Amino acid sequence: MLRLLPPATKFHVIFMLGAFLLYLPAASHAQTFIESNGRPVQLFAGEGKLIKLDTPSETVFLANPEIADVEIKSPTLLYIYGKSMGETTLFVIDASDEVSVASSVKVSTNVKALNGAARASVQGGKFSIVEVDGALVMTGRVGTIRDAEQVQNIVQTLAGDAVPVVNSLSLDTPAQVNLQVKIAEVSRTVTEDLGTNWTTLSGNGLTGGNAVSGGYSLASQFSVGNSLQGVTLEALKNEGLVTILSEPNLTARSGDKATFLAGGRFPYQTQSGDGEVRVVFEPFGVELDFEPEVMRSDKIKLMVNTKIRELDFSNGSTTDLQNLPLILERSAATTIEVSSGQSFAIAGLFKATSQQNIKQIPGLGEIPLLGALFRSTSFQKGETELVIIVTPYLVEPSAPGKLKTPLEKFAPADRLSRNFLGELTFGAADDGGPVSVKSINGKAGLLLQ
Repeated sequence: MLRLLPPATKFHVIFMLGAFLLYLPAASHAQTFIESNGRPVQLFAGEGKLIKLDTPSETVFLANPEIADVEIKSPTLLYIYGKSMGETTLFVIDASDEVSVASSVKVSTNVKALNGAARASVQGGKFSIVEVDGALVMTGRVGTIRDAEQVQNIVQTLAGDAVPVVNSLSLDTPAQVNLQVKIAEVSRTVTEDLGTNWTTLSGNGLTGGNAVSGGYSLASQFSVGNSLQGVTLEALKNEGLVTILSEPNLTARSGDKATFLAGGRFPYQTQSGDGEVRVVFEPFGVELDFEPEVMRSDKIKLMVNTKIRELDFSNGSTTDLQNLPLILERSAATTIEVSSGQSFAIAGLFKATSQQNIKQIPGLGEIPLLGALFRSTSFQKGETELVIIVTPYLVEPSAPGKLKTPLEKFAPADRLSRNFLGELTFGAADDGGPVSVKSINGKAGLLLQ
């Protein structure tokens, strides 16, 4: 017998059934992630270990073969060995697709062996080598720069070129730094002057103009009515070239300041408001101040201040007490960090200037062609190029016999050679070259590392 429900009852049943279906969980695909939470495998680079499996293996996975590698000797015996520093994962699957091994493989450097080899390579010092995030860090103190470099070479050789080595060793004995500075400047000037000078030789006429000092002139005269008029054209072109090369060098201990001055001190007088006269000395010439600090065995911090000062009396000033020169200065002051033997251009300049002047009689000087007789022109152009280069070296004392001076094999000429042969000296510098600063830079005073 089939029993029908009333309409209201039907709607209530359908609503409850729909609400029930909404709360049913939707069908989804099952996923399971297997983490490498097994016992980790610890290896040194170049070391191998055997792993005995409880169940025969069907498949072996190793995430990064650059860090470690694995060989299957039998279904239950694996041979794994480290290749380089790092971390990877190892999974072993049996015939039932069950994970029998899920472990991380950590390959590191044998720090204990490195410390032993490094300490055996130098005498004294107190330092250690630790591994930090795949890099080897050397900390502590050693005796000299050579000891620090020796330790780093031993560690790098044993660990391999692919392993980064951070050298943070400090020195028991401060290193000595020689700073070589090269200041080079080239200045070129060009001036062109064209002047016209009018004179009245007799009667009334035109007088005036600009004469060119030291110029070449072309003069002419002619009569205008009852007056005799003279005109002179003067022209001069002047080119000048000035080169400056200064190469001071100075040695100081790490952490100490050194000063060098090759030139002199110019005295000048000053007068205070109460009439007291004082003498002040102003340095001129080549001046070098620097303070080195050896940060590590391969880095040098430099605080450099270098100056070149020249006295120019032609453009100076005059006071009631004396004539004061104009001081031309090229200077640079900075702090840099470089390695021993590396060069750094700490300053440079290129300057170009030009100046033109025209003096003429109003109206007459603007006439084409003929107006050149009633005007004077002046043109000046200058170019200057300057560069300052510093090069520090880690140095150590030398034996006296290895030091050379410009006086090696030098002797003044005698009277006969000087008067009849025009010679000033006897002998010659080493290598057949002249006695000059060039020969000092390469062979004198220092043994460069």
